[in-house]
Amino acid sequence: MIDLSKFAPRLKVSGRIQLSGIPQGLDAMLLPQLAQHLASVPLLHVCVDDQRLSTLAEQIAFFAPDLEVLRFPAWDCLPYDRVSPSADSLARRLSTLTQLIRKTDKPRLV
Repeated sequence: MIDLSKFAPRLKVSGRIQLSGIPQGLDAMLLPQLAQHLASVPLLHVCVDDQRLSTLAEQIAFFAPDLEVLRFPAWDCLPYDRVSPSADSLARRLSTLTQLIRKTDKPRLV
C-alpha cells in the first residue's frame, strides 16, 4: 500500500491535479488507490504509447481487478494525413466516450 497522506490535501482541491515523475510499475499500484480516493470522479492517466497502455492495463487488472479501466487509444494516423484512422481505433474511442457518459458510483480510470 502507498501512503496517500501527502496527496490528500491536493486531492481535495477542485480542478485539475497533475502528478508526474512516478516510475513505471509503481503507477499501477498508485492509480487504483487514487481512483478509490476520488470515488465517483474519473481519473485520467496519459500513457506514452499504446504498448505502455496495454502493459499498464494488465498490471492494474492484477493489483485492482474490480477497478473499471476505460482505454482511450491514440489516433493511428498523422494530423492532416490523407488516411483516416482505422475503424477499430475509432470504435474503441467512441465506446470509451459512451461509457464515460454513464453515471456510476464505482471508481474509474481512463
